[in-house]
Amino acid sequence: KSSGDPTVIEFTIGSVTKSEFQVYEDEGIFLVKIYDKDIDESSKNVLMKDTGDMLASLSKIEEVKSVAIKWYAPPFDQSDKKDFEEILAIRFEADTFETIDWENYKTLDLPSIASRYKQNDSLKD
Repeated sequence: KSSGDPTVIEFTIGSVTKSEFQVYEDEGIFLVKIYDKDIDESSKNVLMKDTGDMLASLSKIEEVKSVAIKWYAPPFDQSDKKDFEEILAIRFEADTFETIDWENYKTLDLPSIASRYKQNDSLKD
């Protein structure tokens, strides 16, 4: 990692989102935190599409066993946009993640098949 080159995981996330993000890994369990200043109340469809893109790509990487993706944005009612809060979080445990047909991910209802799903109350469907 000291070379400064992005890992396969970072490259995969970076190919989907232009926002700042961090990747944490512990024995095949990956946590991706994305900080997007441009998210607003109506961003859910975009977030779900991008999340699906990331999950489908990550599913092709052997070392990824379990994934959590968390989106952060400034509170919608805040004008200075300095602080970030969790807007949407989705998690797939290894046993769920490996059984999903990610080839057809665009037709999947990610919130209902995820091991854990949570969205901020201010995010509209």
